[in-house]
Amino acid sequence: MSPELEHIRREVERLTHDWSEADWHRAMDGKWSSGQILEHLLLSFKGTTKGVRNVMEVGRPLGGKPTLRDRVRTLYVAKLGRMPSGNMSPEAVVPKHGLDVETVRRFYDALVALDSTLADAERRFGGNAKLLDHPILGPLSTKDWRRFHRTHANHHLKQIARARRQGVARSADRQFSH
Repeated sequence: MSPELEHIRREVERLTHDWSEADWHRAMDGKWSSGQILEHLLLSFKGTTKGVRNVMEVGRPLGGKPTLRDRVRTLYVAKLGRMPSGNMSPEAVVPKHGLDVETVRRFYDALVALDSTLADAERRFGGNAKLLDHPILGPLSTKDWRRFHRTHANHHLKQIARARRQGVARSADRQFSH
């Protein structure tokens, strides 16, 4: 597995290895629960995997030409590892039920599928081809997609760690901004 995606796997295992049932439902006021955050990440992995598989079927990269704004945003997220605030999650990656100890295996399966699909695309099109457009960052290469997912996951895993430290166990609202 790529170092960026392996980092996500290790961090999720570290955070969840001793979770109680209540830990899966931990949330800060007005935010998603820990299980919902993991479902959100799973949905984002699956969305990228689906998009890259489509690129593979078409037989050519589908990413557009990055604008200056795209390049700056990609630099901020994929290279500097920072997430901009205030962006609402697209409906396709809004969690519904959340994951729990019984369903977290799906998270790891989606992460492995993402890694495999990106590796296949990189072998086929090279590491610099702009495979697919991210809805906010614009066209991304395989390396950029891996870094985006690492930064995105780190952002949300910090939220889980913060909720856990504060011992918050409340119902979460469905509205959430990055």
